[in-house]
Amino acid sequence: MRKTIINRFLFVVLITVVAGIIATPHHYFGDTLVGKKLEHFRITLGLDLAGGTELDYKIDLSDARAQNNDDDPENDVNVDAIAESVRDALEQRVNPAGVGEIVVKRSEVDDQQHVLIQMPPSSNVTEAKESAERDNRLEFFEEDPALGEAFEQKVQEERDKITSKNWEARLKTLQAEEDVTVQTFDPPRFESEMHDPQLAEKLFAAAEGEILEGVVETMTEAEYTISEDGQVEIQKMPTPLLAIVRVTEKTTEEREKKISPKVEARHILFAYPGATRAPEDLPYESEEEARTEAEKMLERLQTEGTDNFAELAKEFSTEPAAQQSGGSLGEFGPGQMVAEFDEAVFGLEEPQLIDEVVTTDFGFHVIEVTSVTPEAVETTTDPKVAYEIIGWNRSELGWKETELGGKHLESANVGFDEVGNPFVGLLFNSEGGDLFAEITDRVSKRRCEGGPCRIGIKVGGQWISTPTVREKIVGRRAQISGNFTFESAKDLADGLNLGAIDAPVILSGQMTIEPALGEIQLDKSLKAGAIGLLATMLFMMLSYRFPGVVATFSLALYTGLFVSVLKVWTALPSSFGGPIVLSLAGIAGVALSIGLAVDGNILIFERMKEELRKGKSLHQSLDLGFERAWSAIRDSNLTTLITALILYNLGSSMIKGFAITLIIGTILSMFTAITISRHILHFALLSKWFQKRSWFGVPADEVVKKAPSKKSR
Repeated sequence: MRKTIINRFLFVVLITVVAGIIATPHHYFGDTLVGKKLEHFRITLGLDLAGGTELDYKIDLSDARAQNNDDDPENDVNVDAIAESVRDALEQRVNPAGVGEIVVKRSEVDDQQHVLIQMPPSSNVTEAKESAERDNRLEFFEEDPALGEAFEQKVQEERDKITSKNWEARLKTLQAEEDVTVQTFDPPRFESEMHDPQLAEKLFAAAEGEILEGVVETMTEAEYTISEDGQVEIQKMPTPLLAIVRVTEKTTEEREKKISPKVEARHILFAYPGATRAPEDLPYESEEEARTEAEKMLERLQTEGTDNFAELAKEFSTEPAAQQSGGSLGEFGPGQMVAEFDEAVFGLEEPQLIDEVVTTDFGFHVIEVTSVTPEAVETTTDPKVAYEIIGWNRSELGWKETELGGKHLESANVGFDEVGNPFVGLLFNSEGGDLFAEITDRVSKRRCEGGPCRIGIKVGGQWISTPTVREKIVGRRAQISGNFTFESAKDLADGLNLGAIDAPVILSGQMTIEPALGEIQLDKSLKAGAIGLLATMLFMMLSYRFPGVVATFSLALYTGLFVSVLKVWTALPSSFGGPIVLSLAGIAGVALSIGLAVDGNILIFERMKEELRKGKSLHQSLDLGFERAWSAIRDSNLTTLITALILYNLGSSMIKGFAITLIIGTILSMFTAITISRHILHFALLSKWFQKRSWFGVPADEVVKKAPSKKSR
């Protein structure tokens, strides 16, 4: 028993040391290893104490208001409810754990609904903006070849209506349609500057002002920027179009044109087993043997000259075509041969036998360059053309939107296929599962160009996946596959789980907020807390003597543990709920939990006094006091925890900050009151010096003396 008491006391000492080290400011340890480790653990202050950043998002309610202003009263929507749901969605996105003290609130400016997101300095503003603005709409489409054919016919009919005279009028009319792309390419371009060679050929063959015959299949140009370090960043990928094209201007321009260098060469190839395109009947059994023969051939040509190069190529080259060509490759320019070949032949100033064997994936080459045409610049007069296109997105042809969407999604998660490639798994609710089965049943019965038809999946208006459907799929699960990394798949799954917002938001302002009286409030709060804590400790020592001293130590340890939890939690990633940001509301939760810690000690010590007055020993009174006070402590703290959990789940971010500190404080107060105080008192009672009832606030005259028992005769 004595050994157990000592071990438990040593456990208390260990906790005290660890909590003391973590709770102590890191600069007290200087430039030591402990100081460097503790530098990462800091209490994060909230917006009201340390300032931060405010993002102002305007809610685009134009669609909802237009819907309310139409002639159909049955489709009216509650604009205020939409704005509130957008606020809730943004709060879930930027503060998913609910403890970051990020304040998200609505604001009305000139009849416009706004959402203000106020973040403390510890928040990642860039990440918050990306989360708030992310379009997570999940949409499903079914491929129907009849729709594609009808749409192509529609574009052809439009082409038949357009003439050079009505082009401008039709252009303005069609430009207002959502699915139409209008692009003007002016000033004129040379043919070499155009991204679509087939379109360029048609344009240069047409006259100025002429509309190209028929509907043209082409692509939009990619939009990209090149950073200072040479990295290409693509803003917009090319889109396939069905287009009506008109030549607006044709001209000519004199320019200097670079003529690429050209060489004429021949070679003798020595392939080996395993080389690219190596024939089966090779005379060489290994790579080393082929290399040796190539080096011998080079040495022979260097000695004898290259007059009989063609005959040697026919006899020794492993290239089948050499029997007819004599190893001749004809004239070619850069990029027409493999890189190693280009590197060997280009840059030579005159014809010559290359003085080393050239190694490529095809084997070993002995090369003679027979003519060299160096790079040149010539002045030419070349045609240029400017043009306009009216285009319809071909990738949208043949697709019909279905009723299945994000509202039917229960959850999304990352999975891996049989070869280890990540995908995003979708779990629908029961209605979504039924819709998915109906859609796949319809699609599986159709035939599209090239084989089975497909279902299409869009996220945020962008195509993510278009899997083929061969049979009806029953169940509530589906997959989105593609060229995912684990990170990109997880980002998509997380975004889908957050869901889409009911109206678009536009960032209309960003500003830095100074702490409004934050330092003063923090200073006052700390002073008030310190005074209250000291007063409570003094009261406990005067009322309960030695147990009061132990309770005072427990309160000090409680404070150290609380500070340690706040510091350690700050270093945790957001996926674990970190950091906990301390605001004025959070400080209120800390103060309330200190009162709960004292309340538990008072219940225990009063029950101890009762047992001591009954004449029980100190050890017995200590155990009975803790045991009989436990039910009251448990129930009171449990009701507090239930209330705090309700506040955390239903309250705003500020209320959640109060609730989380109250939850942590309540749990720690139970631990210090029930465990720490008890182990310290048991350890103290091992010494006779502490075994005086007066030390526990019970004088000897208050102890009920037991009547002597009568002996039976």
